Amino acid sequence: MKQYYAIIFSVIYALFFRVLADFNIIEINSFDYFLVVPVVLGYIPFLFDPETFVNSIYKIIFFSWISSFLFLLIAFIFHLEDIGCLLILIPTYFIVSPLIGLIIRSILKYSKKGSIGNLKTNVFFLILIPIIIGNIEKHIEKEETHFVVEKSVLIDTSSKVIWGNLFAVPVLTNHMNRSVYNFLGFPNPVRSDYNPKTNVRLGYFDNGVILHEKVIDLEEYKKLSFAINVQQSKLDNSQTFMHVIKKESMIFNSITYKLQSINESKTRLTLLCDYKVRTNIPLYGEFCSKNIVLDFESKLLNALKSKIED
Repeated sequence: MKQYYAIIFSVIYALFFRVLADFNIIEINSFDYFLVVPVVLGYIPFLFDPETFVNSIYKIIFFSWISSFLFLLIAFIFHLEDIGCLLILIPTYFIVSPLIGLIIRSILKYSKKGSIGNLKTNVFFLILIPIIIGNIEKHIEKEETHFVVEKSVLIDTSSKVIWGNLFAVPVLTNHMNRSVYNFLGFPNPVRSDYNPKTNVRLGYFDNGVILHEKVIDLEEYKKLSFAINVQQSKLDNSQTFMHVIKKESMIFNSITYKLQSINESKTRLTLLCDYKVRTNIPLYGEFCSKNIVLDFESKLLNALKSKIED
């Protein structure tokens, strides 16, 4: 029975640190939350029933997966995370926790018998490690990496016609393709409204997110650039947007359309996203951001092409 207490305690432990992130005691987009907490989760089962887990590789893996699954499920149900966040967390929690458990099992199995009895020594220090590391990490300057991701499409019409659809983008719902990222919680753009008096465009997404975008540069029929005002945008409907954009882990410098006339009836439309990623896990941030941004650009451009040529 003690082994099942390990699952309950692991879930409560992970949820506790997730709530701490909302109170800014630790950071949500951090080495601490992504890796240190899963490491401790891999250790917790041995605090409750060390003999059982030392003698069963399968229970180490299974119990780690069950604990991680229940934690992420509860976080999703209570809107602490959305599916986009889960996509990012699943690899670390489902790989790191059982891996740490297997390492501890090997150490205990082939060490002196007294080692099992010493597991609970300094246990409170171990439990508090994420808080300690999290507070240290908050004072370490995050690595900042600059990216420009672009995608182009050929549209069978003039640059003038395309230009008229960029400020106030028409409803694209019937022209927008869906990708695996949509099933993982990342929204599709629906339409945008433009106010010429304020020079502001509001971009509406299918999950209720509204981006407040200011025109910062334009060259008629050739170039149009926007900057996102995060404070005036409505991001509450997406935990992913809140974590990534609101917390400034991903900072968009500009979103730019470029038009190149091929001839009177054909134009190349290019969409460029200029952004920075601020994180303590740079390779992970780079991989995720590039793929998500490229998927967004591709779907938006193809939807515009379909709408305009329709």
